[in-house]
Amino acid sequence: MTGVTRWGLALGAALILSGPAAASGPYLTARAALVMDPATGEVVWERNGSEPLPPASTTKVMTAILALESGRLDDSFRVSWFASQTAPSTIGLRPGQRMQLRHLLYAVMLNSANDAAEVVAEGLASSTDAFAQRMTDRAQALGARTAHFENPHGLSAPGHLASARDLAVIFSHGLKLPLFREILETRTIRVPVESTGVRWVSLHSHNRLLADRVYPVIGKTGYTRAARRCFVGAATRDGREIVIALLGATDLWGDARHLLAYGFGEAPAEPAVVMAGMLPVRHHARRPRAPEGDDEAASERARPDAAHYTVRLGPYRSRRTAIATRSRLAQHGYTAVLAGRTLRLGSFSTRTRAARFAGRLQRVGYRGTIVPI
Repeated sequence: MTGVTRWGLALGAALILSGPAAASGPYLTARAALVMDPATGEVVWERNGSEPLPPASTTKVMTAILALESGRLDDSFRVSWFASQTAPSTIGLRPGQRMQLRHLLYAVMLNSANDAAEVVAEGLASSTDAFAQRMTDRAQALGARTAHFENPHGLSAPGHLASARDLAVIFSHGLKLPLFREILETRTIRVPVESTGVRWVSLHSHNRLLADRVYPVIGKTGYTRAARRCFVGAATRDGREIVIALLGATDLWGDARHLLAYGFGEAPAEPAVVMAGMLPVRHHARRPRAPEGDDEAASERARPDAAHYTVRLGPYRSRRTAIATRSRLAQHGYTAVLAGRTLRLGSFSTRTRAARFAGRLQRVGYRGTIVPI
């Protein structure tokens, strides 16, 4: 086979990839993602949407649904010693205290309080195991066929899994229930905890997109080291509502915005890397490790999403040159975002971290510029 022939075959393979793959969807860091029409259940777009993964605190949506369907919102549940010892995030419940189920749900869905979720489970089913079985049974009855729950809060446990499709199905059902939307639309609220007297606890939503100017979103966040960052939520634009689900993200809020824009038809698909026989490897700069626990309350101290700097390559002579450079970077395990005739790699909370990353890039032949974002 001549060199020209081999080159022609490689080019043909690249062109094949650049067709259907070019419309592969938005650029995401998530392991799995999905867009669904909650009114019909139709999946608008998905990537690994049926793969069961650790869902972290998006689990609590199922906990809330069982509570809302119980008809016991005005009942007062006692805090056990076991519930008070649940790992963070918590609202600091102590044994012997009591809370109304209605108020527990605000703590579960806004503050992602694991102790409150445990109180809900014990109050409705006497034990964590019994409640987790109810969660699994109800989820599968709703059509979330690969969901399997081991606890009511989403802390890491063997076999505690759900797919992006499962989460979207569960959340779509929640949207039909009274109080579900009202809770998730709440930014902050004070609720009473009963003991010898009454102690008031301030709760705050961890959902940064709740007040977003472009896509106001109601939803539930999640985080553990095993699950990384997760989200399931809904947004409405021009009278149309969509549900999005993300599992295993490193740039959660960036992913969510990209997915929403794509779901509403306001952003083009991210072109696939044009490589003969290859698709891009999604590699991201190492982020500060958040403490094991749950959700934004546990991970916010590390502030991995508070990115202020990125490393830029270019501008190049043409967009085609930039795309070719991105393909070569992929061979080294780096994923670059194309912006006109420039490439951007990584998102960093400090200039020092960006500089370290730029140093690694330089060792493979690419001189980057650190720019604020």
